[in-house]
Amino acid sequence: MFNGDYIGDCLIMIEVLNIIDFYSGTERKKMLKVPKKEGGSMLYGTTWRGYLSPTKTRTKDETTGLYKTKVYDDYPYLKEIFEEFADYHLPDFSFTQVQLNKNFPCPPHKDTKNIGESVLCCMGDYPYDEGKTCIYRNDKIEKYDARLEPLRFDGSRYLHWVEPFRKGNRYSLVFFNNNKKKI
Repeated sequence: MFNGDYIGDCLIMIEVLNIIDFYSGTERKKMLKVPKKEGGSMLYGTTWRGYLSPTKTRTKDETTGLYKTKVYDDYPYLKEIFEEFADYHLPDFSFTQVQLNKNFPCPPHKDTKNIGESVLCCMGDYPYDEGKTCIYRNDKIEKYDARLEPLRFDGSRYLHWVEPFRKGNRYSLVFFNNNKKKI
């Protein structure tokens, strides 16, 4: 599916992400409310939580013994797509989870449950002077456009956020590790 050209592969990934019904999980809804028709933020992988609500349960993942997140259950084929994309663009980075975001301008936060570095890949048609990823480290704000190349940083250590953007679609994939959860 991919050929190793980051920009071209991101265009292919946008086509894949465009067919997904984005929503926001409970924790992300607490962070920021984005109308479902506009986007959302959801976790792809497994979790220790076996329930979605008092009346709904999650599917058990036989490999890990944990439970599949809703998006993993709904779109199992994404696992191979994310792995192929990562083989080309993150060859020296292993991951256990992927956070999928569409039009979700995260406010300042730290990823307290992540272990070590994460890799952020952004794509979309939002303006180049907007929607940048900001990282606060060494007493200054650094701004990045992860559409140009993957951005690797420790989101559990550094405060980070997304600048507002007025138009277009902004997708991001955050490949990260959590020592209790595996895809």
